[in-house]
Amino acid sequence: RLVVGYSNWQCLSKTLTHHETSDYYINAYMMWKELASCLRIGKTIDSKLQRAMATEKAHWRSVLTRVIDCVLFLAERNLSLRGKNAQLGNPKNGNFLGILQLIACYDVTTGCLTWCIHIEFLDSISDCVLGEICTQIKASKYFAVALDCTPDISKQEQASVIIWYVHTDENKKVTITESFVGFTAVKDTTGAGLTDTLTGVLHSLGLELANCRGQIYYNGSNLRGIHKGVQALIQQRCPEAPFIPCCSHSLYLLCDAASSNRECLTFFGTLQRLYTIFASSMKRLDILTEFVDITLKPLSDIRWEAKLDSFKAVCFQLGGILDALEKLEEVAGDRKIVSEAESLSDEIINFASKALQAADVSMDTIDSLKEFLLNYREEGFQKSLDIAHKIAIEFDTSPDFKERRFRKQKRFQDDNSSTGHHEKEPERHFRCMVFNAIVDTVLQELSDRFSNLQMVSEKFKFITKIDHVTKAELEESVTRYVLTTCDVSRDIIQEICPASHLPKDYKALEKLNFLIQENSIPASDGCTERSFSKLKLIKIYLRSSMSNDRLTQLAVISIENSVARSISFDDIFDKWVSAKARHVTI
Repeated sequence: RLVVGYSNWQCLSKTLTHHETSDYYINAYMMWKELASCLRIGKTIDSKLQRAMATEKAHWRSVLTRVIDCVLFLAERNLSLRGKNAQLGNPKNGNFLGILQLIACYDVTTGCLTWCIHIEFLDSISDCVLGEICTQIKASKYFAVALDCTPDISKQEQASVIIWYVHTDENKKVTITESFVGFTAVKDTTGAGLTDTLTGVLHSLGLELANCRGQIYYNGSNLRGIHKGVQALIQQRCPEAPFIPCCSHSLYLLCDAASSNRECLTFFGTLQRLYTIFASSMKRLDILTEFVDITLKPLSDIRWEAKLDSFKAVCFQLGGILDALEKLEEVAGDRKIVSEAESLSDEIINFASKALQAADVSMDTIDSLKEFLLNYREEGFQKSLDIAHKIAIEFDTSPDFKERRFRKQKRFQDDNSSTGHHEKEPERHFRCMVFNAIVDTVLQELSDRFSNLQMVSEKFKFITKIDHVTKAELEESVTRYVLTTCDVSRDIIQEICPASHLPKDYKALEKLNFLIQENSIPASDGCTERSFSKLKLIKIYLRSSMSNDRLTQLAVISIENSVARSISFDDIFDKWVSAKARHVTI
C-alpha cells in the first residue's frame, strides 16, 4: 500500500491498480463516503454541535446584517456614530447605539452587541467599496484623475482625489463614472508634494499611472504650472495624460476679470449694499417684502452664479425696490439708514439710464460663445441702450448720460494739441471704456483659459463626425491623432469608418480603447467641491479630532453610497460568523 510515497515510476501503473483494489483503500473510501453522507443528513456523532453552530451562524448573520445597515444608514447621511458615553439606555450614547436600542425594542437579536463594533465594520465596508471601485477601474483600464485641496475644521490640509472612468454594468449599459477614493492629509502643497500625494494614492489602489489619460485641476499655480505644477510633473511621467483646467473655475475667473472694470465694481457694490440695508434688520426686510415678491440675493466671492441671481432680483423688481427705499426714508429713525437709502435710490436711478442687459442665450460650445460675443460687441450696445432708455423713462428719470468731469492733466511745452485729450461724449465714453472693455476682456479670457480644452476637443473631435466627413478627411484626422499616442495604431482607421466601409473580419478593440479614452477625460472639477461639502458635514467642530482614516472611511461610504448599497458583504459575514460561532455553548 502507498503510505509515505513512491519512487519506482516504471511500476507505477501496476502499483496503483493493486493499491486501488486493496482492502485498506476500499475500507477508507467507504468510510469517507459514509461520513460525507452523514454530514449531509446530520447523522454524525457531533450532529447536535453542528446544528448548534448552524443556528448560531444564522443568528450572527442576522445580527451583522442589522449592524451593517445601521452603519450604512448613519454614514451615508453624514451623522455621527459615537456619543458622549457608551451606556445603554443613556440618551447621550450616540446615534449608533441609539438605533440599535430602538431595533432591540422590537427585535431581541441586536440586544447583545457592544458599542465599539461599528469601528471594525466601518473599515471593512469602506475597504469593500474601494475594492469594488478599483475592480471597475481596472476593467475599464483607462482613467482620468482630479485633485484639489482645502483645509478642514482642524486646520489640516486635505487633498481630495477623484477618478473618472468608463464603466459597463451587468446589463451592458455604459456610463461615464466619477468615483471618490479618499481624503489624504498633505503638508507639502507644492507641485512636487501634491504629485507625490497623487501617485501615492494611485499606487495604494493598485492603479498604474501609465493608464492615466487625463488630469483636471483648478487654476492654481501649484496645479497648472507649466514647469513645476502637478500637471507638468504628471505629464513628464505620463505624456498621454493631457491637462484640462476646470471649466467652472475658468468661467469664474473669466467673470471675475470682466467685473474688474471700475463701473462693474460700482454696480455690484450697489447690489451688495441693497442686500445689506434690508437684510440687516427684520423691520426693514418686512418693508421690502411689501413691495417685492423675490427677496434680494447677496453676492458671493466663490459662486459667480450668485452675481446673476442678485442682478435678476433687482432688475425685475426695480420699481418695487425704489418704493421700498422711499418708504424706508420716511419711517427710518436712524439718520445713517436714511442717508444710505437716499444714496441707493440715486444709484439705482443713475444706473437705469445706462443699464446693460444681455439676452439669455444658451451656448453649446466655446466657438459659438465667441461668435455671439463678437456680434454682441457690434450690435448689443445699441439694443441695451434702447432698453435702458425705456427703463429710465418708466421711472421718470433722464435717459441721457451724465456729463463726466475729468481731471486736467499737466501739459508740457513739447506736447501737441491732442495730448491729454479726453473723450467728452458720455455715451461714447461708456461704450469704449465700459461696454467694449468688458466684452474684450471676456473674449480674451475665453481664448486664454479654454485653450487647453479646445486642444483636447480637437484631438477627439472627428469621432463625433464620422458620418459627416469623407474617408480622406477621416484618415487625415486619424493620422494626426495616432502621431500623439501609442495606444492605437494607424489601423484604427479601419475600425472607425462608417459601417458600410468596414470589412466583416475587423475587431472593435482599438475603437473601444479610443472611445474609453475620449470619455474618460472630464471637463469640470466640480466633483472635488462636492467632496469638500461632505468633508464639512462629516468633520464638524464636535468631531474635529477625527483621524484621517476614519474621515476617509465615512466619506467613501457617504459619497459612494450607491456602490455600498449594491455590493455583497458575504465575506464580512462569513469571517465574523465563523469567529462568533466558535464560542457556542455545547
